[in-house]
Amino acid sequence: MDFDLKLKPWQRRAAYAAFAAAAFLLALRLTFPAEAVKERLVMAAAAQGWQVRVGDVRPAGLLGVGMTSLSLESRDGLRIPIERLEATLRPWSLLRGRRGVSFDASLFDGRVKGFAEEGGATRRLSAALDGVDLSRAVPLRQATGVDLAGLMKGDIDLTFDEREPAKSAGRVDVAVQRAAVNGGEMPIPGMGGALTLPRMALGQLQARAVVNSGKLTFEKLELKGDDVEATGDGLYFVLQPRLSFAPLFGKLTVRVRDAFWQRSGNAGFKSLAEMALAPARARDGAYGFQIYGTLSQPQARMTP
Repeated sequence: MDFDLKLKPWQRRAAYAAFAAAAFLLALRLTFPAEAVKERLVMAAAAQGWQVRVGDVRPAGLLGVGMTSLSLESRDGLRIPIERLEATLRPWSLLRGRRGVSFDASLFDGRVKGFAEEGGATRRLSAALDGVDLSRAVPLRQATGVDLAGLMKGDIDLTFDEREPAKSAGRVDVAVQRAAVNGGEMPIPGMGGALTLPRMALGQLQARAVVNSGKLTFEKLELKGDDVEATGDGLYFVLQPRLSFAPLFGKLTVRVRDAFWQRSGNAGFKSLAEMALAPARARDGAYGFQIYGTLSQPQARMTP
């Protein structure tokens, strides 16, 4: 069977251009230097104080790499394992003279997807979290001393201007379902000790914040559970190039429900808690705290 395919001159030129583009993209995909990109990511992380280890690396997408069995470790020993990560360069960012990368990661049995972009004095992070299991987050347990549980989801979109922090903008809207404390120790301000915590059903945590005038202010910070209620009031932190050093201020009110105290095995804990937290107890039975310190090392002062 003979096919006589007649193309107009512009159609032949378009076909040749399409073939050349397809061949170029295929060659780029097959020869993409995944190992070199991995080394560049390791160096960039090291400049921020993180050590990165990668189990396996391969090309992903058109201009990206896929990695498995990653771990990030800070100078103070905080280690974050990542099951899978795909990072792809953002061509549109490059065309605007900015460096940008899209990412899609499996973290603590959940998913974190978004992009990071940097150019001049501004940096932007946009991410969506879904199904992140806090019970798997060992770094969070190490940082707080509390064994937490719950599934986190939400959206983060922050743009930080290093030269003029007042121009920074963004929002944070996250929620934790079925939050709980499965144990751990809670430091007692001013007493040099800690309370060993029993299991507590925290219920649902909602946190919504906006960035304005160089500060991230929580419009809503609320915890409602069968055992505990907590509310933040005027809580904010001042944006810094290194967020872990961002100064933190505000108030927190905590109320423990009677059903928790009446539960079998909690009578002894009630006596210890009431004695240790007596300076924070208000007339209505709630406990008040003044929050200060930094985002990575928050502190609490008892204030009835």
